Amino acid sequence: MPFIKAFSRRSFVFILVLGVVALAAAAAAFHFGFQWISRDTAALVTPGITPAELAAKIAAIQHTYFAYLAAAMGGLLVCCGLVTWVGLRGMAKRLHDQAPAVPPKKKPATGSAVEQQAQKIRQQRLFLHLLAVLQREGRLVDFLSEDLDQYEDEQIGAAVRGIHNNCGKVMSKALALEAVLDGAEGGEVTVPPGFDPNAIKLTGNVAGDPPFKGILRHKGWRTRKLELPVLSDAQDASIIAPAEVEIV
Repeated sequence: MPFIKAFSRRSFVFILVLGVVALAAAAAAFHFGFQWISRDTAALVTPGITPAELAAKIAAIQHTYFAYLAAAMGGLLVCCGLVTWVGLRGMAKRLHDQAPAVPPKKKPATGSAVEQQAQKIRQQRLFLHLLAVLQREGRLVDFLSEDLDQYEDEQIGAAVRGIHNNCGKVMSKALALEAVLDGAEGGEVTVPPGFDPNAIKLTGNVAGDPPFKGILRHKGWRTRKLELPVLSDAQDASIIAPAEVEIV
């Protein structure tokens, strides 16, 4: 808006001055033209000329004068138009260069971006919810946050047994786990052709094409079911476990 106001003011002054100059040039053209036609017309008044001859000569002079005047006014209009275009173009460029840069407007988030952001927030909340359940049922966060250097191995073993049982119940309730590869760890297995590299990780001396024979170091885990809870928006998802205060 400031750029438009400044351009309007300067263009008004420029066009006003140009109009005055064009008017003065037109007045000069008319003045000298009338002097010319008056001089030529006065020269026609000679003794013995008939009215018809005088009228014909005056008509010829008028025709020549109007042709001159049309050419002069046309050239004047073309020059004024070119000067106006060049002047306004240069004025607009200078004002545009002087105007402060306007930061680009942020594009509104598309539906896909909103859905992706909502999905990301839901995944974060589900992860925190799982920690909250493991803490509530098995005190897993308390155990992982504890400094175990101050305890004996027997004390740690006794504590881990209860944590293992309770956290195992939580996992069994939410997931149905099964091994990726059946077999005893440490035994020999065969990896068939077309295996899923996301499900089976090859280590050691891997060369050639499957099938591969190797030692099963870890049988892996996959889920047969996943029961996701319905999360409430009324509860702060970042709270894994509330602080407990006993009033005495």
